[in-house]
Amino acid sequence: MEKPSATGGNPSSAPKQELTEQQKLQHQLQIFQNSLPKVSQIVYMMLLNEVLPLSVAVEEKRDDFSSKLEEESDEVTQTEEQLQRLHINPPLDSPSHQLCRNLYEADEEKHNRVLDRLRSIGFQIGNKVTQLLVFSNNPNLQFKDMDLLSVMKFICRDVWKQMFNKQVDNLKTNHRGTFYLFDYEYPPIQSFGLDSESSEKELQMVKPFLEVAVGVIKGVLASLGYNSEDVICLASYVDRPEEKPKTSFGKGVSFHVQVTVQ
Repeated sequence: MEKPSATGGNPSSAPKQELTEQQKLQHQLQIFQNSLPKVSQIVYMMLLNEVLPLSVAVEEKRDDFSSKLEEESDEVTQTEEQLQRLHINPPLDSPSHQLCRNLYEADEEKHNRVLDRLRSIGFQIGNKVTQLLVFSNNPNLQFKDMDLLSVMKFICRDVWKQMFNKQVDNLKTNHRGTFYLFDYEYPPIQSFGLDSESSEKELQMVKPFLEVAVGVIKGVLASLGYNSEDVICLASYVDRPEEKPKTSFGKGVSFHVQVTVQ
């Protein structure tokens, strides 16, 4: 009686197929992403939204300190006043909702300073997210000879996914440096229960929460070689498509990006 072949009829003994270079890179990327710390999406959005009242509080303290310095001309008195303000338990800032109202009621100069601060924070986030995605050896990203449209697709797909766990809903361009990024369910504002009939005042109070993303877009572009002075980015509300399911916030967001290519 003949002995069965060592490989005959046993699928488990079949030689394993070698992974392609692309598959190896995909596997390495998966390992890298699994190694990243995980945080609660709800807590993350709460933290991201607290950037706005924090920025308002910083500007208010800055204004208070500047006005007191202007009022005091005596150097000794200034030193005494500063020492009195140095204590272990400083007074708490106003509640977040009050700080947001303060921003809405602020004069134009202070309002613009807070928005600049928000964009600056977003710019740094965009820079760090780009570094994270580039150095993760993502095989889907090929930055060599990458044109502007590919960079914008990278923002819509990879950056948005990393930051908001979703992609931009739609990207439109005139192929001459003008882009519109449409997000009909922009996550940071979905917790605000405003419907399509909300007043202009309510919408304007929420609008500063869009400025961090404006900074993120400019930060990503700067990290990939586009001078900040050549990039204009503005955020505005848009109507949501009728086919989209209703959400707690009745408006979508459009990010208008204009890049001057030298």
